[in-house]
Amino acid sequence: MARTLGGRDTAPPAAPPTAPERKDDMNRATMPIHPSDTARAAAVPTEPAREDPPAHTGRRLRIADRLAIALPLLVVAVMGWHRRWITDDGLIYVRAAREIAAGNGPVYNPGERVETSTGTLWQWLLALPALLTPGDPARTAVYAGLVLSIAGIWLALAGTRRFLRAETGRYLVPAGALVLVALPPVWDFATSGLETGLATAWIGLSWRLLVTCGPNATTTGRLAGIAVVFGLGPLVRPELAATSLVFLAAMAMAARLPRRTTLAVFVCAGLLPGLYQVFRMGYYGLPYPMPAVTKSATRQLWGRGFDYLVDFADPYRLWIPAVLMLLLVAALLVRRGPRERRTWILGAAPVVAAAVQGLYVLRVGGDFMHGRMWLPVLMLALLPILLVPVDRRVGALVVLVPVWATWCGFALRSGLVTTDGPRAGVYQTWNERMVYVNWTRTPNPTTSHAHSATLPGLRAELFRMDADSRRMLVPDGNYLADAAALPPLPLRADLPAREGVIMGRLGVGGVVTPLRGIVVDVWGLGNTVGAHIEQTEHVAAGHEKLLPLAWNIALYVDPAGWARIPAHVVPIEDIRAARAALDCGDLKELLRSSTEPMSPGRFLRNLTGSFDRAALTIPPDPKAAERKFCTR
Repeated sequence: MARTLGGRDTAPPAAPPTAPERKDDMNRATMPIHPSDTARAAAVPTEPAREDPPAHTGRRLRIADRLAIALPLLVVAVMGWHRRWITDDGLIYVRAAREIAAGNGPVYNPGERVETSTGTLWQWLLALPALLTPGDPARTAVYAGLVLSIAGIWLALAGTRRFLRAETGRYLVPAGALVLVALPPVWDFATSGLETGLATAWIGLSWRLLVTCGPNATTTGRLAGIAVVFGLGPLVRPELAATSLVFLAAMAMAARLPRRTTLAVFVCAGLLPGLYQVFRMGYYGLPYPMPAVTKSATRQLWGRGFDYLVDFADPYRLWIPAVLMLLLVAALLVRRGPRERRTWILGAAPVVAAAVQGLYVLRVGGDFMHGRMWLPVLMLALLPILLVPVDRRVGALVVLVPVWATWCGFALRSGLVTTDGPRAGVYQTWNERMVYVNWTRTPNPTTSHAHSATLPGLRAELFRMDADSRRMLVPDGNYLADAAALPPLPLRADLPAREGVIMGRLGVGGVVTPLRGIVVDVWGLGNTVGAHIEQTEHVAAGHEKLLPLAWNIALYVDPAGWARIPAHVVPIEDIRAARAALDCGDLKELLRSSTEPMSPGRFLRNLTGSFDRAALTIPPDPKAAERKFCTR
């Protein structure tokens, strides 16, 4: 019983504390306890303690995790190697990288500052081995793409494992990963020479870094480094800027960054793309790469975008894994109950990014290559469930995923033409790899030679012209119906090019033409006038602006040679009207922005006028263009 002294209760005497304890007890005894402290302590959410599994169980989990990660990596490595190839658009990157390595700058033709590479970072990465090794850059693009694809999926799986292992001690199975790697377009674009492998690696690395972000897990220096990686998105592909912003916002919320630190993080992320954007606008005179101008990326083509979605989903019955994944996510959410705020933020970030990217693909009308633009969207959407914890409640759903993946991997394929165009003989979307396997007559067209061999004699003729200093422009008969009636024509004397070819396939044109020669593009991907003309065709994305021949003759052919052109091929009046329009008003300034020697003044004019220049449109009829630009 306690005794009462002076109205206060006293406890029975206790054993005296030891010396180290005495000071702490005195401090605690003298600290006032406010009632609100107790309330705040009770309000702090606490996670239920999860006991660490026994050592033997932990070893089994680690072994199982490695197997779950190894299986999808093995699939993409084997199938990516089996279907290795390079497309014509991949050869566009190769030519640009060769120009950089040769000291000519990031251009496609001598004397013209045109940015033909949509994936800026991929272009510069290919230029590095081109500087160091004498081999074919096309092979480098193929094998580097495969390595980056494998590395990206590995990083993504490692990120998902870390994301899930923080909350579960169950076995993980690669449910979402099997959906991804079972698709033939994933195998095809693991190589292709395009920037898809780099995009896969960037997404995987960004996810792996994102899941490490937390209130107490990241230092300021590491936050800055992660922000720089996130900021590379628009340099990988311009539309990945949206994913960069989503991941940056998720990092700031998950780490509970104060406003000033959040601002600093966004500044770090925007530094490299911001500096390159200033360079792009000043050097090229446009705010985005030339293909974006050519494809009119600001237009809304929702109907074509929906066709592109169906084109991707139908051959592989993608609605089956989509339903399975939704049911699996619902079962996992119901089973596991409430989660901490950070888990929700990290899990939602890639899904939100996928939704934004998907809306962009739908809005711009997709692409002409079957499945290509949907691959980053699909990977983002699957990131949180590349691996899933398994138990008896979700076992049936998990078993059905490999059943579909096996069916898809062994049996489901698209045709050569995957979506017809608006009229007979015109195709909107096609299987790009199959096109080039048929075109080159080889199962693995991985070299520049495999593509240049499709144009027998043209490469040799152009190199003979270069050796003999015969400055002629050669029309390629594969793409110009009247080429047989059009002889080689003399180049203008003021052009720095030694020879040239008029081509419909810009990539293979860059292979067969020496670096000192010029590739005259008929689709506008590398042609300043062609990129800005109004639509002349209604076919695949990026193939809607077929530049009338009169424009290319006015741009590149010596006027002394105009008389050699048959009137039924190109009327002389059209050539003269095109030449007159090229020397007038805004069109003249457009040409000067890419051909006038670079100087501080030219850089500043390009920079300040880049957006107005990007919005400029040119009537395809030379007479109409002359009236538009020369009568103001």
